[in-house]
Amino acid sequence: MSSPYTVRWGIMATGMIADLFVKDLILDPSTRDVSDVKHEVKAVASSSSIDRAKKFLQECKVPEGAAAYGSYDELVKDKNVDIIYVATPHSHHYQNVMLCFEHGKHVLCEKAFTVNAAQTKKLVEVAKAKNLFLMEAVWTRFFPLSIQIRKFIEDGNLGAVHRVIADTSFGDDIEKKYGTSHRMVNMELAGGCLLD
Repeated sequence: MSSPYTVRWGIMATGMIADLFVKDLILDPSTRDVSDVKHEVKAVASSSSIDRAKKFLQECKVPEGAAAYGSYDELVKDKNVDIIYVATPHSHHYQNVMLCFEHGKHVLCEKAFTVNAAQTKKLVEVAKAKNLFLMEAVWTRFFPLSIQIRKFIEDGNLGAVHRVIADTSFGDDIEKKYGTSHRMVNMELAGGCLLD
């Protein structure tokens, strides 16, 4: 049997969603019956400080050897990183993904992908021109149930689909829970019901 392909990750930002992603990423792939690929976190960057990046590595129990950076510029220049998981606030996704592309890095970008269609279109154009992988981190797309529903639709088992109604709300009073300046409701950070 051949050795598994190793995906070498850089993590841009150290918030809650990055924490969840990294802890899942470093699990032994055999727990998912996967043997042809393995993931390694090679570097983490925090925009606030190198100490925050170091603390993140410790809290996530990333194996020894991963670099900690206090800036995103340092992360994108790391030669040991092939792909960067962008977990910054979505108001900054466009500029952060472009920074990755400028340094030849593939990108998995957390949702919401960008704050408007024009930004998304530009990112896709640049990724294609540079032959770089770009994907929004919409994990529900890969749920077995989601895959089966798509197959039912493609096979015509549900008939013609004319309308889909979905509720993607939290069910929490966000302003009460987080306050009115939190990124999820702050319009200056692309917050609000349609942006995050």
